[in-house]
This record gives sequence, structure tokens and C-alpha cells, in this order.
Amino acid sequence: MIYFKKFFLYSIIYILCVSSYKISSNNFTSNEKIIEKRNAKRSIEEISNFKYDNEVMDDLSSHDRQKRNIKIKPRKHNWTLPIHFGINFPLDRYLIKRVLKIVEASTCIRFNCVYKLSTSPFGIQFISSNDCYCPIGRMFEKGWQNIHIGKECKTTTGILRLILRALGVIYEHNRIDRNFYVKVHPENMHLTDLTNFKKSRTTPINNFYLPYEYGSLMHFGMYDYSKNGGKTISLKDRLYESTVGQQEELTFNDIKTLNLHYCSNICKNKIICKNHGYQDPNHCDRCKCPNSFEGFQCERYKTFRGCGTIVWTVRKQPTFFKFYGKKNCIYHLKTNRLKKIKIVILKVKTQSSYSLTCSGYNTLEVKYWKDKTVVGARFCQQRFPKYIISHNNYVILQYNSCYESSYVHLYFKEAF
Repeated sequence: MIYFKKFFLYSIIYILCVSSYKISSNNFTSNEKIIEKRNAKRSIEEISNFKYDNEVMDDLSSHDRQKRNIKIKPRKHNWTLPIHFGINFPLDRYLIKRVLKIVEASTCIRFNCVYKLSTSPFGIQFISSNDCYCPIGRMFEKGWQNIHIGKECKTTTGILRLILRALGVIYEHNRIDRNFYVKVHPENMHLTDLTNFKKSRTTPINNFYLPYEYGSLMHFGMYDYSKNGGKTISLKDRLYESTVGQQEELTFNDIKTLNLHYCSNICKNKIICKNHGYQDPNHCDRCKCPNSFEGFQCERYKTFRGCGTIVWTVRKQPTFFKFYGKKNCIYHLKTNRLKKIKIVILKVKTQSSYSLTCSGYNTLEVKYWKDKTVVGARFCQQRFPKYIISHNNYVILQYNSCYESSYVHLYFKEAF
């Protein structure tokens, strides 16, 4: 009887230990599926091909996601729509209104121009200044908040950046998880500029854990605010060095951040979107899609004329690709789900002159991270081979060129 009791007790202990191991293991590995289903969380899973082992870092990011939560300020002073705005002389009224229309076209956010500030108890006032500055989010329950527009930001994207800050979006390199992606070099900047690079632990807008994005309009370039010509930001994934600092347009995730924060309750009847799309608050019967997909539910690959086969099965033997001339094409490379893809970029010339940051309109863009909503690594002037190993079994290649003289030579194969 004593032996039977001991055997029974040991059996219970063994079952509890095995069960707890299974539960913790399942919790560790199932995060990715949960993230994909909800499609509104930021991950730390796309880590450098350059310095880190992808598998180890992907596991680290999944396990530690909850530890790096950003503290969100209460929405006591959240902007109510429409947002009133005024424009002080001598700023270009037409330029500022055109920029505000860009935000309105992609989100549910609406702006209302007032010519006398006394007609509204609060709003945004654009004023001419020596500097480019705007506080993050709405600061006061009542009163007008200034956006300072200096010489360096009197452009469409310069004003866009400031408007996003007024709406509550922090710079991408200020994110609490930024150390996984960039290294900041304070020794190369003036003390007065350090605040532009300070890691933020609180933010008035929830970034909803969308993936870190080197190509975001809200990301500084590697030499921005440098006092001595040295880098102020260096990248953990060096393949993105010609992507970071783009000043052409809002990205899919820049816009998605605003829509998730301000527009989540606009559409009463929810719809299902595919391929990481989400419901369009301006057209509730359809989805807003990443730029590689189209259709009411983002169910189709985006196609262009003259591009040939757009879906390729990657095999052990290399497949050579050559792009020439003025065209836009998107290709989807897929292999066995347990494999990865190796891309070797041999030569690229899509811009007539050298530029530190590639234009999205003249580039080869390679999306090799797991999340295909982020802007890919861009290449526009490449004379020596570049080697890329994908983070999973799926890669998107996008070739854009406005010049007949453009060309790209590359090949891809299964990675061992």
C-alpha cells in the first residue's frame, strides 16, 4: 500500500511537470499565429541579417514582446475630429492644405480651416519659424498648439512629419524597441539635438506594435543632425542603409498607425482582410492593402503589364533575373515552408546619379523580413554583389524605374 501511494504521488508530480512544460512551450511558440490573426501588433521579429542569427532573434522577440510594452498616456487630451487649424502669414497656405489633404485621403482624420482663432477653443496653428518643431500629440484640453515650420521643412514630407507628430506619432527611432534595430551615436551630434534621438517610454498614440520600419517617413537618415560628418544612427541590418531616411511619402504602416488609433470605430460592419490589409475607414466595404496586393480584401497579387510570370517557385538551382528599362513589376518568390531563400544582387542601376537614400520610384526593393507590410531593403546603385537570406520562405521583389537606362541583374535559390 505504501509503494502504491508513492507510485501514485510520483505519477501526479510527473504529469504536472510535463503539463507545465507543454503549456509554457505552447505559449512561447504560438505568439506568431496570434499576431498574424489580430494583424494589429508590432513585433520585434525582423532582426538584422547582418549581426544576429535570425532564428535566435525571432524567438527572443516572440518571448519578450510583453516585456517591451510602451506605456500609453491617457487619452485625456486626444484630438477630436475635425481638427481645426490656422495658417499664419507668410507660410504657403496652398502647400499646407495640400499636405493635410494627403492625411485626409488615407485616414478618417478631417481638418477644418479657420481664419480667426477665436472661433474655436482649440486647434493647430502653423507658424513660420527658424526651426522645425512640434510637440507630440495634443498637449492641452483648450488652447491652440503651434507647429513651427522652418526653412528646412517647407516641403510636403517635411510638413507631413510635423503633422504626424502633432497627431501623436513619435519618430520611429525613438521607439522603445529601437536598440534591436539601430544604434544611436550621441558623440556625433550637438547636445541641443539629443532630444530628437531620445528613446521614448511613453507616447500619446498607441503604435499598436506594428513592426519597426527603417523605411518609415518618421525615421531619420544615418547622418541627420550630424555635427562632424559621422553617423548619428547606424543600422543593425546594413542592407537597409539605402532605405532609411526616405522623404517621399507615408508608408503603409505610417498610415495604418493613424487609422488604428483614430479610425478603429468608424466602420460599424467589420470585414475580413487578407495579406495584412485592414478595413479602409474611408470606404468601409473594402480593405486598405500593402502595396504588393490589391482587391476588395487584398486577396490578389498586384499586377502590371509587361512583367510576365509574377509568382516563382524557388528551387535548389539558381534562377537568374534581369530587369531592364522603364517599368514597374512585383514578383513573389516562394519555397518550401521549412526553407529560406538566398538572393544575390549582382548589379543595379536605377538612378542616374548617386544618392545616399534610394528613391522608391527608381529602385529594386527586396522584402525579405517575415512581415511584408514594411518597406523592403532598397538598392539603386550597386556594383558589387549583395547577399540576402530571407527570414522565412517568402520574398517579394519590386522593381520600379522611370528611366530606360535602368537595369538589375540578380539570382535566387534555396538557402541551405
